[in-house]
Amino acid sequence: MIQKAKVDYSKWRMFSLALVYLLMGLHIAHWKIAGKTLAPLEFNEVLYTIHQGIITAGFIFMGVTMLATLVAGRFFCSWMCHILALQDASVWLLNKFKIKPKHIRSRTLSWLPVVAVIYLFILPQLEKYFTGQPAVSLHMAEDSDGWASFMTNDYWRNLPGIGITLTTFIICGGAVVYILGTRSFCQYVCPYGMLFSVADRVAPGKIILKGDCTNCGLCTAVCSSHVQVEREVNQFDRVVDTNCLKDLDCVQVCPENALSYGFTKPAGFLSWKKLEGFKKRYDFKYWEDVLLAISSIIFILIFRGLYDSVPFLLSLTIGIILGFGLITLIRVYRNDFVRLGHYVLKRPGRITYQGRIYSILFSMMILFSLHSAFVHYHAFIGERAYNKVVANSKINGWKFNSSADSMLVSNSMNHLNMAGQYGLVKPASLDRQLAAISLLKQDYNAALISLENLVLKLPQDLEARVKLAKLLYQQSKVNESEEVLRKLDQYSAYSKKELRHRSEAYLLLGHIHEEKKSIKEAIDYYELSMKDDPDNMEACLALGVLFTRIGNLGEGEKLLLEASKHGIVSAVIENNLGVICLKQKRFEEAELHFNKVVYLQPGNIQVSYNLAMLQYRSGKSIEASNALKKIIQQDPTHKNAREALSMIESKGIGVQPQIKNYRK
Repeated sequence: MIQKAKVDYSKWRMFSLALVYLLMGLHIAHWKIAGKTLAPLEFNEVLYTIHQGIITAGFIFMGVTMLATLVAGRFFCSWMCHILALQDASVWLLNKFKIKPKHIRSRTLSWLPVVAVIYLFILPQLEKYFTGQPAVSLHMAEDSDGWASFMTNDYWRNLPGIGITLTTFIICGGAVVYILGTRSFCQYVCPYGMLFSVADRVAPGKIILKGDCTNCGLCTAVCSSHVQVEREVNQFDRVVDTNCLKDLDCVQVCPENALSYGFTKPAGFLSWKKLEGFKKRYDFKYWEDVLLAISSIIFILIFRGLYDSVPFLLSLTIGIILGFGLITLIRVYRNDFVRLGHYVLKRPGRITYQGRIYSILFSMMILFSLHSAFVHYHAFIGERAYNKVVANSKINGWKFNSSADSMLVSNSMNHLNMAGQYGLVKPASLDRQLAAISLLKQDYNAALISLENLVLKLPQDLEARVKLAKLLYQQSKVNESEEVLRKLDQYSAYSKKELRHRSEAYLLLGHIHEEKKSIKEAIDYYELSMKDDPDNMEACLALGVLFTRIGNLGEGEKLLLEASKHGIVSAVIENNLGVICLKQKRFEEAELHFNKVVYLQPGNIQVSYNLAMLQYRSGKSIEASNALKKIIQQDPTHKNAREALSMIESKGIGVQPQIKNYRK
């Protein structure tokens, strides 16, 4: 009887994983060509849905994958996960060098993904519940919201930079395999893998026993997930271990064709049942396992978010690797024989050359970790104080109302400066916080330095660029302010927040060009400001005043009324509207507007002058003359008042004193 040729599942799986990277490349290429594309299908966007109620593409993808896992079992990890592709590639590369990674078995590390899930998904919800925050409502987000829309103009909006991405791939997909063994990231790090393992318990899709098993053990030997396939199928007629990723290597290698993938009764919690004739062995003593868990958590806390660079999953991997490295260092000085990977660190009676090198390198790593802990501590305390300062300032109108506020500001500044002074790098967020604190303290020189550093590190940061330009403008450094804003069009603005900042930048450029008498350019910038942010009534007001000044009274009045309708109560608006009405001989309306200015700004000489002009044009020459005399008494240098008084007293025919508008 001719045996039917088996399907080479490993090649199909390799093709599937390669296809994942191909699709990622095509996704990026589509974004580059079209300028807009589907948001990256990353599981991290599930957090936006759970905590903010935004229905994201990543959430939909995770939901579909979870539903499929509930039916077909935990297959996604081995057939579609880009990190597992890197792990398997690392195993293949190590085998080429005749290095076989040893899987590290721990009692405690397998619980870290559970802790990660609780931290990511459950604790924030509990905090909301106990602090009385309202539950989120599901809604869609637009790309202009700047967070998690389905379609986006900014593919990298929530993704780390290329450097951190490559570091993550090297550590999470490479180093962890050599140090902790195959599929170690899946078992000891990935919180999403843990969720899939829960779904696998109720999934009918399993590796099942369909024929006679000869107990050859080949299925167990080839399983990269370290499942006791032979024992489980003989005891339960199926694989019940939730670490089974359904890569089908065991099916392919079975000489009796006794295994296959199929649907059967869900395993439930059978994986917790002891296997007959098998005792699970661990690579650590009890005290070592406890120390491993504690030290891993400490290292995770040290490196998570360090210098605003280390993402959560990378910090988990680094923490576990360093925790294992610490146990290995202790073993070098306690045990008779120690090895790491294919290196022997200690033989009976002596530490090897490799062991001495390892001891030196890992001791340096511990010193680096302590330094990182010092920097991270000051950055954390400084940021926490900074957040309190911001919250209090918003309540108090950005003013310090007590010595406690001043102490909080000083505390924040001191800790942030410590983090910046002793850190190996100074992240952009630190410059941003130091700039904000310096502005609150009115230390404009320090704020200027921090903002310049921030713009240098993040030239596309429109908010920082606008703040720097405004600060330079306030210090009468007009040319420097314009230079900061000159390259504004090189950087895209997608979100509403970015558009508001660009609107502020265009408004400032409008002011600068108006001061330089470049009226056309000023008008263009004011219009660009209003285009980016139609609610920017400051730009609307500036353009309205400018139109009034150059004699475009119709457009000026339209813009000034628009600003007034939006609730802006301003003497500038009322005075310029009064000037427009006066020039158009709408005297009653003009008087109404000028009286509003008098109410808003009692004693304003400019308004008194305009009212005097109104009286004169209404035929009340004596009243106008008396009003002008009072103005000259208050301000003997008022040139317009003197000229107007001279004209009135000379009773010149056809001579009309000039009406002035103003901006301040």
